[in-house]
Amino acid sequence: MKISIYPEDIVKRCLWDSFTYYIVGSEKEAEKILKENKEFELSERDAVVIGLLKVIETDNFIHRFNDYLIHFLSVRSIKDKDNFLIKKKSVETAIDKFVDKFPDYWTPDLGYKQSLDDLILYVNDLRGKIEKIEIIKLSVQNVMYEFYNTNSVKKLLNFNNY
Repeated sequence: MKISIYPEDIVKRCLWDSFTYYIVGSEKEAEKILKENKEFELSERDAVVIGLLKVIETDNFIHRFNDYLIHFLSVRSIKDKDNFLIKKKSVETAIDKFVDKFPDYWTPDLGYKQSLDDLILYVNDLRGKIEKIEIIKLSVQNVMYEFYNTNSVKKLLNFNNY
């Protein structure tokens, strides 16, 4: 099965980073493809690899981000006594990785532009709140790591007001 799609549609579905990494292989080539924005055929295998077959189109990027972060926290947290912890650096990296799904060379239409602007404001606000969370320091094999309580991070996510 072949899937006909425009490059911009891949960005709108928050899959551009995966498409660039797994399918195109080069940021420069990906930029060229997106700027041309010509319809092309994507194989079913490639669609599965980037996750295209399991997403629904929406312009609510904040909701997508919250789902992404909740999944990340669920998968990457470790249990320590009665708490679930997540490495501080991992949370920062995950947030940056989601924002990378929208390349600087993408020019969204009006509806998606507003959603992207709202996402950036939301993420910047969330970063400020996360910096205020209590840091838990644990030593693992004589190396000191900084962790957040996973539930503290989840409580900062706002599903209603954006």
